[in-house]
Amino acid sequence: MSSSPVLPSLPRRLRGHLALARISNSPTVVTNVLAGAALGGSLGMSQQGAFVAVAMVLFYTAGMYLNDLLDLEIDRRERPTRPLPSGLIGQAEALGVTLLLFVLGSLLLWTAGTAALVSGLVLIALIVLYDAWHKTNPLSPVLMAGTRMLVYVTAFLAFTAGFTTPLLVWTGLLGAYIVGLTYIAKTETKENLARYWPALLIFLPAVYFVFTGPSLVGWALLLAFVAWAAFSVTFVYDRRKRSIGRAVVSLIAGVSLLDALVLASQGASNLIPLALLAFALTLFLQRFIKGT
Repeated sequence: MSSSPVLPSLPRRLRGHLALARISNSPTVVTNVLAGAALGGSLGMSQQGAFVAVAMVLFYTAGMYLNDLLDLEIDRRERPTRPLPSGLIGQAEALGVTLLLFVLGSLLLWTAGTAALVSGLVLIALIVLYDAWHKTNPLSPVLMAGTRMLVYVTAFLAFTAGFTTPLLVWTGLLGAYIVGLTYIAKTETKENLARYWPALLIFLPAVYFVFTGPSLVGWALLLAFVAWAAFSVTFVYDRRKRSIGRAVVSLIAGVSLLDALVLASQGASNLIPLALLAFALTLFLQRFIKGT
């Protein structure tokens, strides 16, 4: 009988962990891996690709936990209902989960080879640096972009050695998109409209894709990407419906559409439906678990 008060809290605790993990955004990490692997010559599903995808999701999740741990004092003032400041999830428990996820992800990358593992360890270092120094760091959007770029690089190195021009170009374009997205996110507490250069960065992948000689499917994907990005930024620059949070979660989902462009450029047409599914799944999950 003494355990009965605990049982009703279990669903709430599970939801608390899902909220800490920002699990709704994880499909975009999987498509980052698909895109990076395609740039490395892997145009289909494989066990190694699956291991890398799981590792990257584990790293992403660990980074989200660590972010809340390091922002705890701020969240106590500004977002007291978050799982940690509300006491729903204990700090020690969250730290334990963070460390476990980093370790498990590293073990999975170890099976993908030394280069992928080293890239993954650099990614961990960058995640920790971002989480520890993003509130007062004017270059934090660049650090955030670096974490996503390293997902491409890590997945690429799991399948091939050395860097290629397509990898460098698409990694840079992904970075530009994330810099724009993250800068917009940092304006959430400001009354003035964001500057326009972040939006220009968000559309750079579309500009480059035009010059890759896309197929009919590629043009359709390009239209979808541009339309979604344009829709997303209206929540930034249209005063009548300004909602930075809505813009950010929409642009996060749009990462999978960017990845679809990468897949199309590499001839991995069989993986494009997975990227589109991930886009839809991210939007669906964001209805239940906040993406920011």
